[in-house]
Amino acid sequence: MNTVETRPQFRETITSFKSADVDCQLEILWQAYDTLGQALASVVPVALLSQAVQQLIRQLGQVSREEKLAILRDILAGADTRFTHAYAALNANMKLAFWHRLFSGRDWPGLSAMVACHSPSSQTQALLDRLNTMGLNERLNFLRQVLA
Repeated sequence: MNTVETRPQFRETITSFKSADVDCQLEILWQAYDTLGQALASVVPVALLSQAVQQLIRQLGQVSREEKLAILRDILAGADTRFTHAYAALNANMKLAFWHRLFSGRDWPGLSAMVACHSPSSQTQALLDRLNTMGLNERLNFLRQVLA
């Protein structure tokens, strides 16, 4: 019975994420990854070493912070760009690894300050609160769903 009650709430969480502003989505992802820490590295170790993930990270490293933030916004919004196409070609674990590498990199603190979700809406705050109550497996499932 517990599972049945949780599934609609889980789907609502995914829907809330997808309807949030792209900058708020970036902030939510960062917070989700920040709390996962090294647990994610143990879940997708092979994907962290993926050449496709490494190449995408390298390409992002060659652009300015402003361009990098625009590219991440495009990826989340599904814009028709070469970066979005490269990201879309990754499997679910590689997408998790991509964001893990990105958020654990030295550039993210500077990018985080540039994200315009400084005053999240009540919907975004409720989503962040919901994420904080999720266990590791549920949070990983959430990330797989929203990053697909």
